[in-house]
Amino acid sequence: MSFLDPNSPEDLDSIKKCREIIKEILNFGVSEKEITKIIELLSYELENTSLMKHIKNFYVSESNQTDKKNIIL
Repeated sequence: MSFLDPNSPEDLDSIKKCREIIKEILNFGVSEKEITKIIELLSYELENTSLMKHIKNFYVSESNQTDKKNIIL
């Protein structure tokens, strides 16, 4: 799996584009729950199915932890 490297001149334009996309999403005034849903939905677009499953499992795990905390409260 490879990530964009901020030390690589070839990756700088892509990193800038990613930051612009994030800025635009945040301009919508999204909540933390909405941000996590966006991350989950974007993970479905990954070609790396292993990474997609890892993100989905983390999302489900975090969601279940929140549900358990709400039951205790």
